[in-house]
Amino acid sequence: MLPGVAAVATLAFTWVSVTQAAEELTISEQGQIADRYDKAMERLDNGSANIRRGAIFSLQGIMEDSPRQQPAVLYALSEYIRTRAAKKSSTTGKAPDIQAALSVLGQRDPAHDGDRPIDLRGVQLTGVDLHRADLSGANLAGAVLSHGNLEGTKLSGTDLRGATLTGTNLKGADLAGANLSKSVLNDAVLTEANLSQARLDSAQLKAADLEKANLRGASLHHTDLREADLMDVQLDGADLTRVRRPEGDLPTPSPAASAPTPTPTTGSPRPTDLQNAAR
Repeated sequence: MLPGVAAVATLAFTWVSVTQAAEELTISEQGQIADRYDKAMERLDNGSANIRRGAIFSLQGIMEDSPRQQPAVLYALSEYIRTRAAKKSSTTGKAPDIQAALSVLGQRDPAHDGDRPIDLRGVQLTGVDLHRADLSGANLAGAVLSHGNLEGTKLSGTDLRGATLTGTNLKGADLAGANLSKSVLNDAVLTEANLSQARLDSAQLKAADLEKANLRGASLHHTDLREADLMDVQLDGADLTRVRRPEGDLPTPSPAASAPTPTPTTGSPRPTDLQNAAR
């Protein structure tokens, strides 16, 4: 009887020891993470751009080693970018430290964002390179991203109200469910972009390239589509109320299924494709 009790006691002692050691290790690791975070934040205020870049990549390492710290890192980097890209400049979007911070945000795992999305409201990032970055769910309201490279960028559910993306490359970008109300996308490239269920109310898309874009279920109240290329665009279920259509050749949706399709005027660009797309 006694040997059995002794064996159980030994196992219990071992389990307690292992558990205590694991807890102590966790506390030690958390302390190290906190120390790394504090040092990185200090270096973010350094006068040297190279040191600031190093701090940014240190924060990326912290985010990867401790996903629970990701919301704090996102907040810190968002604030860093907003502070340094608050004024209009032709070089801000290409500054090495800003580009590094944006790359870190774009390479994160969104599953660990928590309830604190990326906040880049009003940033001035002309010419920025964000191709294939993941900024889904971010707040980019009022941001200036003109002439940037956002090819293949994930922007689903993103708030882009009032944003300026004049001449921006958004080829193949995922903008499903994004809010682009009152945004400026004149001359933008949106070929094969996914804009399904997006809000484009009062947006400006004059001379934009929307060839093969997906606008299924999108809202385009008062949207300016003059001179836009709508070859093979998908408009099933889109709301085209009072849309400013290119040369008047995009038929206004009618609730009557049997309503005749207006005859296009001579010289209108690609009328057949636009009519088919709007059905």
